Amino acid sequence: MDNEQLREKYNKIYLEGKEKFFSKFDDGKDISETEKIVWSATEWVDKTVLDIGCGTGEIIAGIKDRGASSVIGIDYAKSAIEIAKDRYYNKSIKFLNKSLDEISIESLSSDEAGLDVVISLGTIEHMDQPDLALKKMLSVLKDDGELIITCPYFINVRGIVWMSLALLLDVPMSLTDKHFISPFDIRKWLSGTGFNLVDIQYFDYERANGDTMLIDMKKRLENAMNDAGLKNDNVPVMIEWLSNLVREEQDVLGTMNGATALYIIKKET
Repeated sequence: MDNEQLREKYNKIYLEGKEKFFSKFDDGKDISETEKIVWSATEWVDKTVLDIGCGTGEIIAGIKDRGASSVIGIDYAKSAIEIAKDRYYNKSIKFLNKSLDEISIESLSSDEAGLDVVISLGTIEHMDQPDLALKKMLSVLKDDGELIITCPYFINVRGIVWMSLALLLDVPMSLTDKHFISPFDIRKWLSGTGFNLVDIQYFDYERANGDTMLIDMKKRLENAMNDAGLKNDNVPVMIEWLSNLVREEQDVLGTMNGATALYIIKKET
């Protein structure tokens, strides 16, 4: 899917209810693991913050609650922005139905120097040109600002299985993920920008190496093989092997990282 097709897809998702489309593994928790790690990633008090791909606004609303002076959320899905405006109408958050290509410092802030923090969570892997998207995000930051992004991480059991299938057999991991992004990609894209990758935090361990990974594989692996036009007779054998791995080898798996990486990017000093 290109980005315009994705815009249409996500408009439909938010109109019909995202719970129908996305697997949710945080049921019963007041705060998701993503919210916890993002909200603790930096100091938010008195900061100007932009959330690119804000969805229905939960993360940016939490940042406002943590003392940010000015917060803006943009999303190219009009239905998501309408939900966010309705849900957080009393929090002084500016929600805009815009894509990344449509923003500039002038359109976002009265401070020509730029914004203190830009976040973009689970978006860059969907973009047609993630390297250019990253540079666009950096372009609206102050010199001492920081960019915080998350995307799937693949150096774990789940990642190695999907990467092997995708690269060797062209099996789709997702209809919407266009890129498999690793830390070395981020470092390469930052070359010559004056910004450095200063920290990586990994989370979502169970979805990478545990029982949640098994649930996900059982749900998606057979369909993915079908989508690639490949025989899936041996999928149950693979699931059984993975089940044994999770049950018997947690000492080894415990050294691996989670299914999601959070990257913190700042100006070189």
